[in-house]
Amino acid sequence: NFINNLQNFGIQKIFKEKNLNIAGILKKKNLKLSSNPEFLAGFFTLQGLSSFFSVISLNPQKGERVLEIAAAPGGKATYISQLMENTGICVANDKNKFRLDSLVSSIHRLGIENSIVTNFDGSFFHHKMKGFDKVLLDAPCTGTGIIAHDRRIKLRKINSAILINTTLQKRLLLSAIDSCKINQEKKGYIVYSTCSILVEENENIIQYATEKRNVKIAQTGLNFGLPGFTKYKNKVFNKKMIFCKRFYPHIHNVDGFFVCKLEKNK
Repeated sequence: NFINNLQNFGIQKIFKEKNLNIAGILKKKNLKLSSNPEFLAGFFTLQGLSSFFSVISLNPQKGERVLEIAAAPGGKATYISQLMENTGICVANDKNKFRLDSLVSSIHRLGIENSIVTNFDGSFFHHKMKGFDKVLLDAPCTGTGIIAHDRRIKLRKINSAILINTTLQKRLLLSAIDSCKINQEKKGYIVYSTCSILVEENENIIQYATEKRNVKIAQTGLNFGLPGFTKYKNKVFNKKMIFCKRFYPHIHNVDGFFVCKLEKNK
């Protein structure tokens, strides 16, 4: 009945792959979710399909301690809790106190019980908490991958935005790595993602992290998408950058997206 109600409302469930078998596609425009009983009751939520990819790559398991270091508005954090079946601990942090309202609202509406919401500067989060099994950083970026449905991005001064964003992205990624634990029994993993297609915000940042911290690029676990660049103009990157995944609107019919998984070493 639930699936039938969604289809009647204009949402079609079309995926059969593991971890995506709970996803559907909006088939109608201008749907009023606020009037849908199933949405209000927390049976489903709304986010871009490409936003699933970083969480699938992170592969959170029951009972783990997971951190999302820039979590608002909460689509990925709540999906992490769903995959963990409300066990373990999922710390959802965001620096912007005003954006936490939507995060907390989503957590309550979806019935999430294993989340802790914090309001710290992600760049210094490792000074507050450490010892997480896995860390997700969906970094603030220029948003060049979502121009198709956010035309305002075309009006931004990209060059100046890149300079500001890349400085922040480097600091956030190093903090994410430092917040992740390592031990003999279990490896620590960090997933870095952006909704940007720019090399400056993706491969450049990963290259910086591999040079500053003892991490290596791991397989994302995603069986589609294009590999990351190992060369770009006059720059040569780590050979394992091919393990990263790039997604493009005109090829994969999703928002432009980048996903990289890092394994933390001693």
